[in-house]
Amino acid sequence: MRIASGLAGIVALLISCTCGAWAQGPESIGLSGPRPLAAGSVVATVVTWGLLAVVVAAIIVVARFVSVRRKRITDVLILQSQLSDAVAREPLLQGLRINPRAHVSGWRKSQVTVEVAGEVPTSELREQAMKIVGAEAWRLRPDVNTVDHLLIVPPKPRASEAVAPRG
Repeated sequence: MRIASGLAGIVALLISCTCGAWAQGPESIGLSGPRPLAAGSVVATVVTWGLLAVVVAAIIVVARFVSVRRKRITDVLILQSQLSDAVAREPLLQGLRINPRAHVSGWRKSQVTVEVAGEVPTSELREQAMKIVGAEAWRLRPDVNTVDHLLIVPPKPRASEAVAPRG
């Protein structure tokens, strides 16, 4: 809103400064009293003020949209951080690369989507990880939709286990 009020103040200042210059013209030199208004000048003034009101209203609407979007993105980043902390605290998921990423569109009533990505060694651990993230997401925000992007990647054998004795 600070941006919109600043822009509105600048536009108002410019208009007040230029109104006096618009009134001065080469024909006004030498006239001592006010001259009568032409019929077209009233219409032009009304149209100018109307266009100015539309521009100021558009600036306010855009500033409001940007402000609401920034707040929603901040809220989603906080949710993503809380979910990452919950995954890190869980002893069952220690050492696994699981990353919950939260997304939201700019519209006011859009649903928050959390994509849980990473690698787990078994399908049971995959289900357990999704239960943990889903429960924590629902506890923080009941309108969250969780999406499973976890891959099952069996653990690789260590170098000492990979070498089989010859016999």
